[in-house]
Amino acid sequence: MPCNKRLPILSLALAVLLVGCASPPQSLSELPRTPQASAEKILADADKYSGAEANLLRLYAAQAASDAGQAQQVLSILERIPQSELPLDQQVRFSTLQARSALELKQPEMALRALRHPSMNQIDNLPLTDQVAIQRLRVLALGATGEPLKAARERVFMHGVLSGGERNANLLAIWENLQKVPTPELTQATENADGELRSWLELALIEREFRNIDLQVQAIKAWRDENSAHPAAQPLPDSIQQLLELHASRPQHIALLLPFEGPLASAAEALRDGFLAAQYQAQSKGLDQPRVSLYDSTAYSDLDQFYAQASADGVEWVIGPLDRARVGRLATRATLPIPTLALNYAEQEGPYPQDLFQFGLAPEDEARSAAMQAWEQGHRQMAALHTTTDWGERAYQSFRRSWEEMGGVLIGRVVIDQPAAISGQIADLLQIRQSEQRSQRVSRALNGNVVVQPTPRQDLDALFIAVNPQQARQIKPTLAFQYAADLPVYATSHVYQVGLDGQQNADMDGIVVAEIPWLLTRNDTLYGQVTDNWPQAQGPLGRLYAMGIDAQRIFSRLPQMQQHASTRVNGATGELTLAPDGRIQRQLSWGVMERGQLSATSAARVQ
Repeated sequence: MPCNKRLPILSLALAVLLVGCASPPQSLSELPRTPQASAEKILADADKYSGAEANLLRLYAAQAASDAGQAQQVLSILERIPQSELPLDQQVRFSTLQARSALELKQPEMALRALRHPSMNQIDNLPLTDQVAIQRLRVLALGATGEPLKAARERVFMHGVLSGGERNANLLAIWENLQKVPTPELTQATENADGELRSWLELALIEREFRNIDLQVQAIKAWRDENSAHPAAQPLPDSIQQLLELHASRPQHIALLLPFEGPLASAAEALRDGFLAAQYQAQSKGLDQPRVSLYDSTAYSDLDQFYAQASADGVEWVIGPLDRARVGRLATRATLPIPTLALNYAEQEGPYPQDLFQFGLAPEDEARSAAMQAWEQGHRQMAALHTTTDWGERAYQSFRRSWEEMGGVLIGRVVIDQPAAISGQIADLLQIRQSEQRSQRVSRALNGNVVVQPTPRQDLDALFIAVNPQQARQIKPTLAFQYAADLPVYATSHVYQVGLDGQQNADMDGIVVAEIPWLLTRNDTLYGQVTDNWPQAQGPLGRLYAMGIDAQRIFSRLPQMQQHASTRVNGATGELTLAPDGRIQRQLSWGVMERGQLSATSAARVQ
């Protein structure tokens, strides 16, 4: 009987393949197989053969293990198969099985390597369903390895071949990926993209670049008019659609509740001026703004009295109070008469009233940002040095929690009380005295013929500090004296003095500092206008002007931020997100001290 290369489904034994056949099988479809055969049975049969037959049977076993949900077994089987010796189409199958199993085992880097195998350049020859399946694996791997922009790009390219529910799910996934892309990367990608992808990127940038909700809505409507046939236009992504709805139903009367008398008066005035400057920016473009009424918090004996007055006046939203004690009293209430964005944080932990939101310039945000920055730059073992002040302790605790949650190890803590003790405390932290003793012993053992330089401990990658400028000026020279001049140092903004004269920040060069964009990049659209009218906004008070600006930008978006946890607002005080407890959290920008000044351009050079 003549040999047919597509053999009948009989058993897994390959004897049939060898009797009377002129050539070995070239694909899995040519292998005889037993329905629902186990991977173990197929492997047992594969061990009876060698070469192409054995390799194909093992690949068949890997497919069976994958169908059974045995990802680890799949990878173990594939290790026994030389991929390069397989036919080209089966090399694709090998890579696909490897990638799928790696993703199931939370190993996305392995999945990406598999999907970058040279055989994957031939997937255009595969059936469309197989091509889409491979692209899905690629976008999942890219997303899991921190490449949301590349994942979004892949999804845009595959969108045209999807239909029904898959198409809707892909639209949602594109938008979710774009929300995770940092703004500078998104901006650069937009400049280099075209077609459908460019329109996606432009829509995503509207939420980032236009910080006032009126300007955002204006830009969204213009985008929709220009891209009426775009997949994202009908319907718009949920967060974009909600922006339109929030704008249409936003409050028309706002109260600014601030202490215009007493020790906090200058801070209150800076917050007020920043808030109103953001209002005027939109008004100058012909966009109507809500009415703003000013209330002096020092004029009210209790908050009930204020809320009664505000309700009678028709106030729909309250911005304030500023002093922490009053915010703490609000935090203990069950409900609030009017939704409120407090300009400070309650000392006690939640839960808080549903309509209470809290926003401030907390040291915890800077410490949290320091942990993230250090981790992203490859550090894993750090020590902390902070003052005995309340803010120093709060910054340390926030850094410790964030660092350990990411998997970092905190190997030391130094609490500074007396400036004169800093040198000795750092020496103890670096274990430099033990090193000096070892160096002396080695030198004596060699009869003093060799000078051995002491070295600091080798298990310390970087240092986090939350100290004042006077203390900070001692740290870098002390590290240099203790043979640790190259140790990276991450600091809160308390370490330096904002100003044009860098002399007050001497001996700080190289310290990496968390700072708000308003004072670091100084590229906010309102920066020139505000500093022209209030030159003090270029200095330390600039943080409060920026906070007032951001309060105006975010209060009407809080419902959106509450519903969509991924919503981020690129503000003058940092990248703003809303935590589940109603607290605004800030991701800070980073700069490096150079000749007494904080330089934004050098942040990327610090490792």
